[in-house]
Amino acid sequence: MPKINKKIFLVAGGTGGHLFPAIAVAQKDDKNEYIFIIDNRVENILKKFNFNYFIVSSSSFEKKLFRLPLIFIKIIMGFFKSLYLINKIKPKLIVGFGGYTSIPTILAAKFFNIKTLIHEQNALMGRTNRILSRLCNNTAISFKTTKFARKDSFFTGIPLRSFNKKKILKRKKRILIVGGSQGAKIFSNIIPKILSNIPQNIKKKIVIIQQVRYEDKAKLILKYKEMKIDFILKNFFYDLQNQIYNSDIIFARCGSSTLAEIEDCKKSSFLFPLPTSLDNHQFINALEHKKYNNCEIFDETEIDYSILVKKLINEIKKSGEKKVKANQEKKVSLIKVINDIIKKSNV
Repeated sequence: MPKINKKIFLVAGGTGGHLFPAIAVAQKDDKNEYIFIIDNRVENILKKFNFNYFIVSSSSFEKKLFRLPLIFIKIIMGFFKSLYLINKIKPKLIVGFGGYTSIPTILAAKFFNIKTLIHEQNALMGRTNRILSRLCNNTAISFKTTKFARKDSFFTGIPLRSFNKKKILKRKKRILIVGGSQGAKIFSNIIPKILSNIPQNIKKKIVIIQQVRYEDKAKLILKYKEMKIDFILKNFFYDLQNQIYNSDIIFARCGSSTLAEIEDCKKSSFLFPLPTSLDNHQFINALEHKKYNNCEIFDETEIDYSILVKKLINEIKKSGEKKVKANQEKKVSLIKVINDIIKKSNV
């Protein structure tokens, strides 16, 4: 198929949850040239991939009045840099993936009358996207029942990165613990407590693969060695989909990209929604995930370890691929939406 070779900005920042769907689009669509607009919080992640990118400043809106001048300065700086980049590169479409990083670039796009599209990953549309969706030409959603979404939104689901499904030789059940692109300190506290209550004959049958923050690594090494449990600790998994694919049980936060990858690999999971997530959107994500997947949802502030341990032991004793309900919801590819918008714009 001949290349259309249109330049498209993908705007994503803050967390891997915003960035990875954008990477998935760029990896799978060879008809267009994608340029990333990001903030410095995700630069180290994007550097691992071979994409052109620019850093644009922005800021979230806080309740602290004394920070308002700095917030507006950052957004204005990001706006003018976005104007410069748009004028220089002349993209045919700008796709925002949520988070306040999208604000200056989407606003600059309207100044140049460039087509815009917002993609929402969560089951509850983020506050920034709620505002920007009124300005954008089109919106796309990951859940059919996404709250606060426009009625004309495209239902695309979450774009997932390609990966080679290579099964590793397993002698033990693999339990994967991931906390999102920023890690989750809570798992460094609760996982050792859970494992300490598991009988030794069960411990011999498992291996722990855990994402940990650097400051927690030494402490966990000592604890797992004392419990005589096999383990692998990493600060970040760049091959998360492969890790999920080769694991039997997943402990995770409830970012929508992580949940989509768990569903894609048909894995059982123990989910701990981030209690401080805006509008409690991670809990809503978890409830949507539970409709079609084998999972348990826990409130980290009220954990009953006896129940959790019992459920985990039962899951460890199960064998074979888990049966999940077929998700019959019809989706349209986000890449198709992007290319259709470009075709209709007659450019």
